[in-house]
Amino acid sequence: MKTIVDNLAVEYSDEGEGRTILMLHGWADTMRTFDPILRYISKYRVIRVDLPGFGGSERPKETWGVEEYARFILAFCKKLECEPDVLVGHSFGGRVIIKGVGEGLLRPKKIVLISSAGVAKPKTWRNDVLRMVAKLGKAATAIPPLSHVRQKIRKKLYAKIGSDYFAAGSMRDIFLKVIREDLLQFSRNVTVPTLLIWGRDDASTPLSDGEKLHAAVQGSQLKIIDGGSHFVHQEQPERVAALINEFI
Repeated sequence: MKTIVDNLAVEYSDEGEGRTILMLHGWADTMRTFDPILRYISKYRVIRVDLPGFGGSERPKETWGVEEYARFILAFCKKLECEPDVLVGHSFGGRVIIKGVGEGLLRPKKIVLISSAGVAKPKTWRNDVLRMVAKLGKAATAIPPLSHVRQKIRKKLYAKIGSDYFAAGSMRDIFLKVIREDLLQFSRNVTVPTLLIWGRDDASTPLSDGEKLHAAVQGSQLKIIDGGSHFVHQEQPERVAALINEFI
């Protein structure tokens, strides 16, 4: 389905009846990421949305940060005239939830964070060197004989850093603004019941991030799924859905 929110065309789905769950996907993903678990949470009304810039939703016209995305969710809910009982966020979607709830913009009864982003990555000597190499690579490949391989070299360099910057395309300015913010301070303001679900083998948002969020959000629960990676909700949907159902 389509609607207009803050002058942006937005793709979303609204299925089922009962208590309302609003699900927010991760960076460079879409609402379809939650398809595998829907069959196991069918007794609820489940609303999903492609966040602006992803899937079938228009890109923001300005350089948004996490707060703008949180305010978008507030406007989206007002447009649909719904007050979600539960917010579920994967990765970047979790980042939006932490910011929105921590600032008091979003007021669900409970929240579920799956492999949530939001904990700033520590600066390391290795990453500083690699970033320097990436910048040097940009300059070096500007030389005419090397310009045709410039994009390929930069892509490999940024991949080594572990950054999605190169893959962000037209969303790079938004990506940089989003990842610069450490949301641990906002997670300490979260007072609603919170469930953290983490794959033990998550390499994108490692378990140590989940443990930091668990320590910051008073009274939160941390459930670790063995063998799960960053997309644990797709790999083990029945297990993840069971944890959500039990928590709700």
